[in-house]
Formats: sequence, C-alpha cells, structure tokens
Amino acid sequence: MLLTQNLIHADSRLAEPHRRLMAAVLKTVVDDCRDSVGRRAAMVGELADPRSLHEAFDYVASTDRAWPFSFENLCDALGMDPECLRRELQREQSI
Repeated sequence: MLLTQNLIHADSRLAEPHRRLMAAVLKTVVDDCRDSVGRRAAMVGELADPRSLHEAFDYVASTDRAWPFSFENLCDALGMDPECLRRELQREQSI
C-alpha cells in the first residue's frame, strides 16, 4: 500500500511530461509484479504469464543504471528508495 501511495503522490506533483512517463512506467511494473499476487490471493482466474512476471521481477531486481528508464533511475528521478520498493514487492510476493 505504501508503494502505491508514493506513486500516486509522485505522479500528482510532477508537471513535466517525462516525469509523468517515468511514474507511469514504474507504476506499470509494480502493477505487473502485484497482479499475480492479487490473483493468487483471490484465487481468481489464471495467474499472469510466468515469463512476464519473471521479467517484471528481473527489472525490479536490476541495479543497472545504463538505461534511462531502469528501475534505479526511475526511483531516483521520482524521489523514491529503490531498495525499499524492492523489499515491499518481495514481501508481497511471499504472501
């Protein structure tokens, strides 16, 4: 929940289009990571494609900063702590 609140707050205070795009990309990957968790908890429908889920978690786990839209760079640009976000997503995955 904390992560979603931070993303909403970050997105609402960003005036520049590139920062809104960054917030949207980060929110999308977080939603992708959470999708399978929510479906598994509700036992509704099929789980997300395992490959897509694996790719989303690989993206979050990466500390590579070479790409402008890497997880680390997005978090920095939005004033968020990447390690904190990783821990929250990992905690939710283990539920």
